[in-house]
Amino acid sequence: MLAPADVIAGLSGTAPAEIRDLVWDLRIPRTLLAFFAGAALAVAGLLTQSWTGNPLADPGIIGITAGASFFVALGAVSGFAITAGSRTFSALIGSALAVLLVVFLAHRSLNPLALVLAGVGVSASLQSAAVVIGLFSTEVLESMRRWTVGSTFGRSYEDVAIAGCGLLIGLVLAALAARPLDLLAMGEETSTALGGSPLRARLLATTGIVILAGCATAAAGPIAFVGFAVPHFLRAWLGPRVVVLVAPAALLGGVAVLIADIVGRLIMRPGELEMAIVVSMIGAPLLIIAVKRGLGWKKDTI
Repeated sequence: MLAPADVIAGLSGTAPAEIRDLVWDLRIPRTLLAFFAGAALAVAGLLTQSWTGNPLADPGIIGITAGASFFVALGAVSGFAITAGSRTFSALIGSALAVLLVVFLAHRSLNPLALVLAGVGVSASLQSAAVVIGLFSTEVLESMRRWTVGSTFGRSYEDVAIAGCGLLIGLVLAALAARPLDLLAMGEETSTALGGSPLRARLLATTGIVILAGCATAAAGPIAFVGFAVPHFLRAWLGPRVVVLVAPAALLGGVAVLIADIVGRLIMRPGELEMAIVVSMIGAPLLIIAVKRGLGWKKDTI
């Protein structure tokens, strides 16, 4: 573990080469990746909850993260997803197809819970399929280990660029979707009467979710509960308006995952615990508590 003085010396270039390499090639990429991935997933969760009308929804629960992971695994076994660009493309295609499948399965029901239940089923199926793919080849299984649990270990600046670009594009889409989603929350008829477009709101939100969750998963692997917990926590303090929540969700999500990454390195020294496991250890109890308290649902929501 580096002392603060060593980190400062490494950043300024006055430290020995070993410390400079450790700071610039390991610590900085991990820090940026953790923040970018956490911010992207938190905003994706906010959009998902607003889009589905269900506060339990997040990219992991409705199958988007599993879709990205499955297609990365499929690309690995076919020899396609061997570069950062092809891996990102595979993740985005998987995320998009997972969304389409979930919407198709739930489109006949007006109940927001149906979308979540369809997503849970799709997510479980895709996760199982990814495991089966990995069993065909020891090399593929080894290459898939980094996508089994979200982690920043061993990631490069390419992964940082993927997560950062996805976050930037996703934030633009989230900003464009925020007001239409707030109007849509009042009901489709009210939204239309006030000048909103339900179709535009859903298209912008869905595209943003796919890009945010797909790029974060391609760069850092699957990370659960961030998209659920961060918007839910902020909504209790700042209210339900998406316009107000986008920037705080990105900031809190990034900080939360960064802290989880640091904690994972400290509690298992000299080894480390993957960041996604630390997040799940905190997020799972929050999910249970939220379900027990009902999250303030209206009776006719479910």
